[in-house]
Amino acid sequence: MRVAVIGAGLAGLAAAHDLGQAGVEVVLLEAEEQVGGRVRTDLVSPEGAPPAAGAPAFRLDRGFQVLLTAYPELQARADLADLALHRFAPGALVRLNGRFHRIADPFRVPTALLATLRAPVGGLADKLRLARMRWRLRRDGAEAPFAGPQRSAAEELSAQGFSEPMVQRFFRPFFGGVLLDPELSTSARMLGFTFRMLAEGDAALPAAGVGALPRQLAERLPAGVELRTGARVEAIEAGQPRLADGEAVPADAVIVATEAPAFSRLTGRSAPAGRPVACLQFACTQPPVAEPFIVLDGEGRGPVTHMSVPSTVAPGYAPPGLHLVSATVLGEAATSLSDAELEARAREQMAGWFGAAVQRWQLLRLERIPYGQPVQDPPALDEPYQPARLAEGLYACGDHRAHGSQHGALRSGAQAAAAVLADYGL
Repeated sequence: MRVAVIGAGLAGLAAAHDLGQAGVEVVLLEAEEQVGGRVRTDLVSPEGAPPAAGAPAFRLDRGFQVLLTAYPELQARADLADLALHRFAPGALVRLNGRFHRIADPFRVPTALLATLRAPVGGLADKLRLARMRWRLRRDGAEAPFAGPQRSAAEELSAQGFSEPMVQRFFRPFFGGVLLDPELSTSARMLGFTFRMLAEGDAALPAAGVGALPRQLAERLPAGVELRTGARVEAIEAGQPRLADGEAVPADAVIVATEAPAFSRLTGRSAPAGRPVACLQFACTQPPVAEPFIVLDGEGRGPVTHMSVPSTVAPGYAPPGLHLVSATVLGEAATSLSDAELEARAREQMAGWFGAAVQRWQLLRLERIPYGQPVQDPPALDEPYQPARLAEGLYACGDHRAHGSQHGALRSGAQAAAAVLADYGL
């Protein structure tokens, strides 16, 4: 039997691996020249151009991304030690009232307890509620939060009794940033799952960028899997993928493992809309933040929701003597402002934080990602994983068929492979 998997993102790599391990012949078709889909890292020279082989370079992830080490599928499928992970501090710096305030998980950083209690992001009652939420979400299995209340994240926080200042100053910039949803309209189930993963593990960067994860998964594909990059599928005709050059790829079954827009184009089926995100990446000589923290805009003045200095976490993200700054913009500003307006407003905001040196930072890339994550507002996630089988011989997987996380994409791919194996008695 031969299965064609369309898309070598995390879901497609997981599906191809499991099928190949079961002895199935697999052809994995990827439109780009490298695997990973949205989980990608590009090398850029200090001048902002592609670097010569072996020359110093910045590592620019496709938007701000981290690996959450507590994801069960990540632990099961990746060699995390081989990725040489560098970890963010378990907390954040919140910009509020013209100052930065450090907050941290006191269960993991006991020495930060006093500073966290004093930080004006919410009252003592809010911080006790945060500890209670942490305890409650960790009682059961990793995916237990997906059985939680069917309401928005904002409604859930209100029901838990969190004050408006706590929501505005912490939850919106932090979890709104993780979920690409500053309004917190995403399902509370996704908020609960993400909160648990952050409470149990670390947010980390591989030494070689997040793109090292899909590269590692591709290198570990079984011998029966043929990976073809630069192979864009234009259509599925008579149960077989047809490439842009007209080649028909023979297959007994097809798994569509693309992101949602390509899934709809190839299958004619609807998929969730996407949340847009813009990311501005700058080069500088002195890091604005010397510690491995994410910086949150607790003042709500925007357009930057959060920023970080990846090179203070993983030094290989920047050439020697330089640093990389990554600033994330969400919501309307990510789509409505021109590049010049967006850059100017982001610089103005961060200059208010870090001084005039921000105006001297070199913009390496301003990237707009129309489909950063699937929209998963209630009543989404009644079932955290959609059925993989679309029709006889046609299957699908991806975060839009599950939930917007690396774990969801990997597990969705595994479930698509399992459905093929079950249907064909393998």
